[in-house]
Amino acid sequence: MSTIVAFIEKKDIGFFYFLNRRLNCPPLNIFMKSVTLLGSFAFAIFLTLTLLFANRKMGVALMLNLTTAQIAIQSLKRLINRPRPYRTHQWVLSLNPPKCKYSFPSGHSCTALSIALAVSCFIPGLMTLLIPIAAIVGLSRIYLGYHYPTDVSVGFIISIIVYELTKIFITI
Repeated sequence: MSTIVAFIEKKDIGFFYFLNRRLNCPPLNIFMKSVTLLGSFAFAIFLTLTLLFANRKMGVALMLNLTTAQIAIQSLKRLINRPRPYRTHQWVLSLNPPKCKYSFPSGHSCTALSIALAVSCFIPGLMTLLIPIAAIVGLSRIYLGYHYPTDVSVGFIISIIVYELTKIFITI
C-alpha cells in the first residue's frame, strides 16, 4: 500500500511542478488568475442568484448542487488538513495565495465542475464549452500553486457524486 501512495505522491508533485514551474510565464499568469475566478464563491453566488431569477429550476438545482458539494469539500478540508503546496515547498511559485491554509480537496475545482454539470443538464449544448472551462479552472489552481493535482481530482469527483445524487432527489 505504501508503494502505491509513494507512487501517487511522486506523480502528484511531478505534475504539480510541471504546471507550476515549467509552464510559468507572464501571459499564462494573467490568464490563470482570471480563469480561476470562475470557480470562486463570489462567482457561484452571482450565477446562482442570476439563474434563480432567469430559470428557477436551474437556479435551485445549482444552489442545491453547490451547497451540498461545498459542505463536503469544507468538511474534508478540515478533516484532512493537507497544507497547500506553497506552504510545504519553498520552490512553489504562488500568485496571491488564498487565506485558507487547507489544500485537499479543491473547492474552486468542485464549484467550476458543479456549475458546468448543472447548467449543461438544462442546456446540453453548453456542455462542450463548460466542461473544458471547468477543467481549465482545475489546472489554474495547480498552476497558481494553490493545489496539488490530487486536490483538484478529488474536487471534481465530489462534484460528480453530488451532481448524481442531486439528480436522484430532484427531477433534472
